Amino acid sequence: MSAPVVEHLDPHPPPIARPAVALLHRDPPLTPTRFFFHRKIVFVVTIGLVVGVAVAAAVNGGSVLLPVDRPVAEWVASARTPRWTHLFNVGSHLGDNVVVFSLAAGLAAVTWRRCRYLALALLAAAAVRPTVEFVLKAVVSRTRPEIEPLGDFHGPSHPSGHPLAAAALWGLMPAVAAVHIRSRIVWWGTVGLSATIVVVVAAARVYKGAHYLTDVVASLAWAGLYLACVQGTFDRLHHERDCRRPQHETQAAV
Repeated sequence: MSAPVVEHLDPHPPPIARPAVALLHRDPPLTPTRFFFHRKIVFVVTIGLVVGVAVAAAVNGGSVLLPVDRPVAEWVASARTPRWTHLFNVGSHLGDNVVVFSLAAGLAAVTWRRCRYLALALLAAAAVRPTVEFVLKAVVSRTRPEIEPLGDFHGPSHPSGHPLAAAALWGLMPAVAAVHIRSRIVWWGTVGLSATIVVVVAAARVYKGAHYLTDVVASLAWAGLYLACVQGTFDRLHHERDCRRPQHETQAAV
């Protein structure tokens, strides 16, 4: 009989390199695309909401929505105070084009060396958003509220552009944080901060009398769909290629 073959395990196996940065910014705990993918009913309801509200807003100046919008606008106008007005003015500026474009360019610059695909996503999300907004506004063409507005607001009212612009920037902040800081606590904290900013911007537009409540609700729904498209494009590009200069950590084989 032949002697049994004994396998000798190498006590010092070669190290295995695996991506470190990509673990969080490329595969985070939650993304808009993944949220809708695993919640098909929510996705269908969201589509139905934005289409339904857009049609209602387009017919006769959105008169069918006024039984909801007008009481809210009147209550907001009666509840204004100088302090709240100052705070909401500041909040509204977080969705201004100059703020969104400037921050998107700055974040893309500091992110480029870590992940050029995320940097391009930041620039594309900020640049394409105005076209989406203007097309939607032109199709719906709802008039602005006239209940004691705090300023002169021009252009159609539906959907609200500021929340959509804020979401295009702040919605990508968790990915930016993840590419620089590998911490799920920081990631979730950034998610909470970004969501808060977008909601504050939306509330500020109603407070200032620039948009009706249904305009900003529809805008938030459009923002979720828009971010899902941006995230889906980013995932497709990023998963097929590595970061330009990925960081790696080494882990010994077990």
